[in-house]
Amino acid sequence: MKIRYILFLLVMILGMSSCYDDKGNYSYDPKNDITVTFDASYFEAVLGETVKLSPKLTFAIDSNDVDLSYEWIFLGRKISDQRNLEWVVDTVVNYQSIYMNVIDNRTGVAYSGGISALLTSPYAKEAWVVLAKQNGKSVLSYIREKNEDDGSDYGKFTYEDVPDIYRLVNDEELGSEPVRVLEHFAGGGDLGNFWVLQNGGQGCVDLSGQDFTKDVLLNNIFLDGNLPTDFKPIDMIDMKWLTCVVNHDGKVYTRKKLTDQLYNSGYFIDRPLIFEGEEVDGSRFVLAPFAGLDFTVMYDKVNNRFLAISDLSKEVAGKVFKFAVDESAYAPDFARLNDLGTMEVLHTGYYEVNEGRGDQGYYSILRDRTTGNYYTHDFRVNEMKESANPSAFPVLQRQIDLSQVINGTSKNVFNVLRSWVFGKDFGTPYVLISKDNELWLYDRDAKLPVEKYYEFPQGQIITAIDSECVGSRRVAIGMQSGEFYVLDLTRKAVNGQKEKLLYASTHDFGEIVHIRYKVGYGNSWSF
Repeated sequence: MKIRYILFLLVMILGMSSCYDDKGNYSYDPKNDITVTFDASYFEAVLGETVKLSPKLTFAIDSNDVDLSYEWIFLGRKISDQRNLEWVVDTVVNYQSIYMNVIDNRTGVAYSGGISALLTSPYAKEAWVVLAKQNGKSVLSYIREKNEDDGSDYGKFTYEDVPDIYRLVNDEELGSEPVRVLEHFAGGGDLGNFWVLQNGGQGCVDLSGQDFTKDVLLNNIFLDGNLPTDFKPIDMIDMKWLTCVVNHDGKVYTRKKLTDQLYNSGYFIDRPLIFEGEEVDGSRFVLAPFAGLDFTVMYDKVNNRFLAISDLSKEVAGKVFKFAVDESAYAPDFARLNDLGTMEVLHTGYYEVNEGRGDQGYYSILRDRTTGNYYTHDFRVNEMKESANPSAFPVLQRQIDLSQVINGTSKNVFNVLRSWVFGKDFGTPYVLISKDNELWLYDRDAKLPVEKYYEFPQGQIITAIDSECVGSRRVAIGMQSGEFYVLDLTRKAVNGQKEKLLYASTHDFGEIVHIRYKVGYGNSWSF
């Protein structure tokens, strides 16, 4: 009896002990949870670059008595099993997450943390894109611009030339008879593509903004393959819904996109754009951000007036409008936008974009055909609305002496800088005019006489100017003889307080016909 009782007590004790241990495993032994974090929410890298990531591991209890293993997962595949990641970028994606899984080998529990990655090709970054003619052929080159913080106001800029990038990437010749380049965007937020306009070889071609591989040929996206007679494009505008291509005779051919999420959808038609019963002259589109306006300004040279071509919606894209103007706002001698009279437009560019308010500033250089006098012509336009034509209003027109710059024989190239104002920086309210190898500057705000800003070596002739880099504080200059330069246009440089020349390439790019800064993701050019 005593033995039976003793055995019963032993069984009870063992049973209680088992329950206690089990209860302790699930209720009283806290987990050593691990939190995986990174110093930043995302990082950027280019194809072929080695990425190094060192995440921080935070333990709920302590990190002394742990047995861990690791795995890094990207796009569903394992790329490393080390504590810190060292990985050569082998794909191109926009903001996809790389995950680090930390596995507690004792419990089998995995803890995870991620960081977003923007992985691009080496040619996706900001750069100057240069179109030139060399040995009768079109040559597209890429000049990468890097900015390093050296403690100065805007940092130190360095440059790397990638000549003939189209041949390098596509292993074929681009074509011949180059005209210009145009960056354009899609609604998905991707990098902008690049149209290259040329009239020889394969004709106009659209290139990927990621790596400059060929996307489509313009000749292949006309309806039923019908090209206009004597088709030699000289200009192009690519908005949200509408694309316009201008032929050498001024006729405008349009494409309405099927979706705004793609660079190229829908087809061009071979019938020219009509307004008020006649063909529109589009030889002077004013390239400017259209996002806040929902239209592009164009100069109708035949009728000597400014018009607007709509991009307000898919339904009205391509409609042409006159500007509604308040005559009471005009001084008697101010040239009207709807009829410039004896004034000839030498150049028009934009100088200000007010995002959200929907108005933009435009600046023209005019010449009176009767007197031969030159004038500046400042006007602003308001956004387009469903119920009314876009409106415009005058700002200032004044006579300007350009006799030192324009003489009828010298080569002149014009450029209106976008006037950015940030903090103590008073912006770049400048108009640039070249005279062969000289670059002259006019300060729109100060309204002082034009002054020579920079003189390049004798024998060089300026053929291209572009200032679309962010802030317009740098300007690219291309030469007929193949040289490429970058000048500083900050206030300090203009006032002689710092060196004006930022970069002079030693490479001969060929006869430079056009330059465009690759802004990448819109910079107010997209919507």
